[in-house]
Order: sequence, then C-alpha cells, then structure tokens
Amino acid sequence: MKHLVIYLLVLAALLCGAAARGAVLERGILSIHYHESDRATADRALRILEEALAEFGEELPHGDASIRVIIAHDIPTFAVYARSFGSVEVAGLARPEEGLIVVKSPRLRRARQDFRGTLRHELVHILLARNTHPDYLPRWLNEGICMSLANEYYWNSLFHVARMYVNNRIIDYEDLDLRFRAPGDEMAFGDAYAQALSMTRFMRDRFGDDVFWAIVRGTRTDVLGAPLRKYTGMTVLDFWNAYRASLWKIALIGMIGSGSVFGIPAILLIIAYFRKRYTNRKVLDRWAVEEGDEDLIISLDDLAEGPYDWEEDDEDRP
Repeated sequence: MKHLVIYLLVLAALLCGAAARGAVLERGILSIHYHESDRATADRALRILEEALAEFGEELPHGDASIRVIIAHDIPTFAVYARSFGSVEVAGLARPEEGLIVVKSPRLRRARQDFRGTLRHELVHILLARNTHPDYLPRWLNEGICMSLANEYYWNSLFHVARMYVNNRIIDYEDLDLRFRAPGDEMAFGDAYAQALSMTRFMRDRFGDDVFWAIVRGTRTDVLGAPLRKYTGMTVLDFWNAYRASLWKIALIGMIGSGSVFGIPAILLIIAYFRKRYTNRKVLDRWAVEEGDEDLIISLDDLAEGPYDWEEDDEDRP
C-alpha cells in the first residue's frame, strides 16, 4: 500500500508538471493542447484537421461547437484519458459527446502507425456524432466511414476480407456490431473492422457519393433501413445479400494481389462455386421447361444466402 501511494503521488506530480509546461494552439473551432516539446506536432495537427474539416464539410458539417485535441507526450498522460483503451496498439481515441480527441505524440507511436490517419479517423467520429443519431447509425458503418475517410487499411481490408471469405469467417450482419464491443479488442484491426470497411466501400461504390451520404445523414432521424429504402428501394437484407454475392470478386482480387498461400484453395473454392451455380441453373431451367412455368426461373442469388433470423421488412433493426 505504501508503495502504491508513493507511485500515485509521483504520477500526480509528473502530470502536474506536464500541465505546467503545456500550451494551447487555437484557431476557429479547433484547440490543440500540447506539451512544449511537441510544438511542431501541434502545428502539423492543426493543419491536418483544418484540411479535413474543409474536405468533409459538405457531407459532414462541423457546426459551431469547439473540438479539443490533446497530444499526449507520455504514456501516463494518455492513460488518464484512454482508461481501458490504453494498450500499446491504441494510438488515439475520440469522445464525440465532448468534442474531444486524444492522440499519442508521434514519438510514442509505433513506426507503422499513421498520425495523420489517426487524427482524421477520430475527427470523423465527432462529425458523425454531430450529423447522425448514435442509436440509428450502425457501429459497422460508423467505423467503416471513419476508416474510409482517413484513408486507412484499404489494401489490408481487401486481403483480410478475402481470407475471411475463403476460410468461411464472414460475420453475419446481425452479429457484426456486437463484434466491436469485445473488451480489449475495440481498436484492433480485426475481422469486424476489415468487414466494416469493405461493406462501407461497397455501399459507396454501388450507390454513388450523393446517395451514400443522403443515407448516412438520414440516420439522424431514423434507423438505417428507412433512408436506405427511401433512396435505393433496397432493404438492409437486400443490401447484405448484394454484398455477400460480391465477395467472390473481393476474394479473387485479394488472392491475386497478395500471392499468398491461400491462393490455390481460393481458386478451387471459386471454381467449385461457379460449377455448382452452373449446375443449379441448368436444373432450374429444366424444371421450368418441364412444368411450362416461367415463374420457376428464379434468381440463384435469392437461394444462396438464406435463411436468416431477421425479417426483410423489419426497418427497426440497425
């Protein structure tokens, strides 16, 4: 107990000393709080965030509320704000309801961690909170947008999802948001994050930017299913089925691009998929001819995905 008290007193002294040597850089709605040794980093952070606010402003207006950024110059300072997110891998975090971003100083970060990408990612969390309802925007789409606008992990995601597909690890839609809430796994780029980015890019590519952002902003007043149906005529289940049907292409691109050892099994799996599809197509066509009923010629994509536990027309699900 005695040693614990001494440790806490030393830690408090360090934090107080750090605060005394701190400074603030302010412009517009941004205020950058930094240790005097990180002045160049603070200048860089201000430029990055100003550029990002201008870039995202049309789709995600920032409003008049301030955004405070703390550049942690040591691990104890970051730990005060990070709480349970204070692992080595965590380079930044946002508290959207407070308009707060906390990032590690670049000298505390691993070489592969992207300071610019982290700032943009956490800023988008705040902008999304100001333009959507936290209960209506699914977590997968929130994280997918942040990664996409931060220009993070694109190729990692492509190869990662390709491996997931080949190894039958694609996460069912109704389970996806829950995968982000595993304790200690919130900031790791794992299956859930890779799939979220992949699904977000698929939605944006399929519908185009104008419709995509209309759908996102529509979650300010209703769950995702409502604006999705309004602007595209699709239900969430329709979208999910379309995404699932596109995964063989992602697997093929990832397989070719990576040149990894899973390439041969992936090729065999894709060949088997198309062989089965072709066989089933011929069977259905023969049934239709024998019965003289064109209504029997149905889409194989409709047969390939189900059944599901949630209803197609249930717009109350995220």
